[in-house]
Amino acid sequence: MEFDYTKDPEFPRENIYPIEWDFTDSRAWKLYSRAKSEQWDEENFDWNRLREVASGLDRKERIAMSYWWALLSNFDNATAVFAFALVKGQELHVKKSYEALIATVTCDECRHNLLCGRSIDCMMPGFPTKFKPTNDLEERARRNVLWTWYNGSRYWNAYKQAYEKYTFDVLMTSFMMGEAAATTVFTEMGRHARLEPFPSAFRSVARDETRHYAFTHLLMHEGLNEMSEERKKLVTKQIRAGFVFLSLITYRPPKDFWRLPPDFERTHFELESIARDAGLGVPLMEEKELAWRNAVMRVGATVSRYGVRMPDMPELGISGEDVGEIDESDVMPVF
Repeated sequence: MEFDYTKDPEFPRENIYPIEWDFTDSRAWKLYSRAKSEQWDEENFDWNRLREVASGLDRKERIAMSYWWALLSNFDNATAVFAFALVKGQELHVKKSYEALIATVTCDECRHNLLCGRSIDCMMPGFPTKFKPTNDLEERARRNVLWTWYNGSRYWNAYKQAYEKYTFDVLMTSFMMGEAAATTVFTEMGRHARLEPFPSAFRSVARDETRHYAFTHLLMHEGLNEMSEERKKLVTKQIRAGFVFLSLITYRPPKDFWRLPPDFERTHFELESIARDAGLGVPLMEEKELAWRNAVMRVGATVSRYGVRMPDMPELGISGEDVGEIDESDVMPVF
């Protein structure tokens, strides 16, 4: 192949070149600066002290807390999700400020997942994959986590394929509902947890989630002004999807989409209660409902300005648009 070097090269489509910088998007760059200043290090927590405390807890309490952190890890296993978004965003030449913000979210999610792993390592090392149950409750706990992770594997494959079907702004704003709810839930857990470093860790995670929510708000503000009615309806469905996918850890096990053992909910609530009493700070059901209601109102106030309707939330007693069942074939998952 011969090249005419007297002309500028033609770059392939969906390529990370050419590089462009634009520093006029002040809101996004301020959020990026905030992300850098709010970084924290999970290694600075006193994990040895937690191991000492854990040694004085009942085995059932240690397993219950390990169970909760393992479930959370399904949703905080999003390092690859946002790393993939960073690559796709560069290929699609999104704003450089958005690339920078996605890079910070990728780092945040890695830290959140390591927080889950370190907490489990202090309570019940090897749980659940290298864990040998000694009774029925322990076996049910192990099984619940593994099936939750199985659903996570379904999400990952669907997420990778979603970039072939949906625009970048729809994909990223689909995280808005989960970020709004997580901010409230983790703030409350930071207040109620009694075992250090959990209170400090939850407050740090809540601060990250608040910043992530602000980023999705930026994306929505820019994207919805140009969205067709069809794409707005997809956003409505994605808001519902955010609730369905994340309610397992922040509310109660969902009825649709998920594939879970028939006794999942009984086991889940039993272990949550044990973990709560042991000092993890798991919110009560009424507190979870309040967190989600606040999240729905918060997101609803944002999207309504752009002509996007909120979906039906019958679990919370909130009426809206009926979006039907959440199906992995036409809705991208939310981490």
